[in-house]
Amino acid sequence: METKNKGKIIKDPVHGFMDLNGMQVELLSQPEVQRMAWIKQLGLGLLVYPGGHHTRLEHCIGTSYLCNRIAKNLGIDDKEKRLLEAAGMLHDIGHAPFSHTIEEVMGRNHVEATKNLITGVETIDDPDSGKIPEVLRNYGIDPCDVADLVTGNFKGNKYLGDIIDSQMDADQLDYLARDAHHTGVSYGSVETDWIINVMEINDGRLAYKEKGIDALEDCIIARDHMYSSVYFHKTSSIAEKMLLRGVERYLKTEDSPKKNIFWMTDGELMNTLSISNPFSKSMVRRIKMRNLYKQAYTIKDTGREGAEDFKNIREKDEREIENDIAELYDLSSDVIIVNKQKRVASDLEPRLRKFDIRISFPDGKISPLERISTTVESLKRKDPVRNLLSVYTVPEKRDEVKDFVEDYIESN
Repeated sequence: METKNKGKIIKDPVHGFMDLNGMQVELLSQPEVQRMAWIKQLGLGLLVYPGGHHTRLEHCIGTSYLCNRIAKNLGIDDKEKRLLEAAGMLHDIGHAPFSHTIEEVMGRNHVEATKNLITGVETIDDPDSGKIPEVLRNYGIDPCDVADLVTGNFKGNKYLGDIIDSQMDADQLDYLARDAHHTGVSYGSVETDWIINVMEINDGRLAYKEKGIDALEDCIIARDHMYSSVYFHKTSSIAEKMLLRGVERYLKTEDSPKKNIFWMTDGELMNTLSISNPFSKSMVRRIKMRNLYKQAYTIKDTGREGAEDFKNIREKDEREIENDIAELYDLSSDVIIVNKQKRVASDLEPRLRKFDIRISFPDGKISPLERISTTVESLKRKDPVRNLLSVYTVPEKRDEVKDFVEDYIESN
């Protein structure tokens, strides 16, 4: 661990040279944060974008760095600046292996886990774990304030919450630019420098000067495109569902508490599953060799017909639909995977359809961006994820399962 007040300069492919202060370096040295070096930011997205091997650690450092820049630009005092920097560095440390992929079967999400690690209520399996509260207090920061800030429950100055957890926060400014860089897609590019430059504090809230509207629109469009083309790409979604099923089977067949899985790294989870039961082992092998299940059937939210087809099974659980199809057509449920992708998207990223972005004008007037931008107003009605229901199966049964699912949909 670095001594107090000793900083460090890190070369980053997205932001260039990042100057970290002593507190940031001490937090970075904690095992809870270093664990993020072994959890990939895009989960199994690397199966589609081979360059997407970057990690949650890079993103945490980048977010903390942007918090520092934003605080300086806004003239925020040193104590609040440290609070923001700490929140940026720690905001994702509660992620399970492969980020969001397995949260569904864990019975908890990364937000709750992050809060527990920041406040010291919970630790990971490392002898040096649990020192984050002490580090924060050494720099005059209340761990509960940091936890409240990253979970959206902060009761202090509202602009601090806007910077770390809002519809245009440091978190998104970093991950959009970082993910676009590593995947090589051009539509994820964000004018980070300009967006920070037009930020101001107005009536206790974060606002953006009128001259930044174009950059804000571009950022929101980029976010929409990144979700539809990268984060919820059909191939990575299939792989993630296969991994999820492998974890479910492991939890059913092994006498191991969920906590042991939750705090693993990506590699540890894959290794654990690869020496587990035959089904979990086969899922890992297929993912490693990119021998994935194939999409046999999908219902898209593209009009009345798709919604009509979906309405009678809308309330059914994915596993219930899988079992229905397997039983009706004498199939093993192991070869059927159902994904209600649109529901998953809304659960994982509630910010997608929220646009609480305040624009300030020279005359002092404040207006929501969606009222003055037809682009944003249109995007509010558009969902970046259009698949209501997808059914995957092993490649050799693709045509057969397609016919079965069509019959199942018609009969319901």
